[in-house]
Amino acid sequence: MPIKVFISHKGTDCDLAERVARRVRSNGMDTYPDTIDDALTKDGPDLEDLLLDRMSSCQQLIAVVSLQTSYLTKWPALHSDRDLDPYCQYSKSASIRVARKMGEVFTEERRVMVRNSDAQEFHLQLKDVL
Repeated sequence: MPIKVFISHKGTDCDLAERVARRVRSNGMDTYPDTIDDALTKDGPDLEDLLLDRMSSCQQLIAVVSLQTSYLTKWPALHSDRDLDPYCQYSKSASIRVARKMGEVFTEERRVMVRNSDAQEFHLQLKDVL
């Protein structure tokens, strides 16, 4: 089963989000593009519930941001189609690594630790390459 990536974006960035989705799919991953404009009318628990429901079938998230939205410096920034390829490569290898590690742990507390640790490692490695 391929990794499914939730692609979040504002309506003003639809063309860019679709280009990102095509590139991710060309790397053998599935996508769920989602416009966040309608979600912004909600707040607090309602917004959280809406986003969690939308993302429940996905394993990862790419937030498409442009000068019309905002920039999140904490996360790796993908600036071009060329940056999507290493993202997909690192994503696939991280998914395999996490699945292997999950098979070795039996408590939910340890599983959360593995997921958090691996997510940090994934982002650090990707930031180093980009």
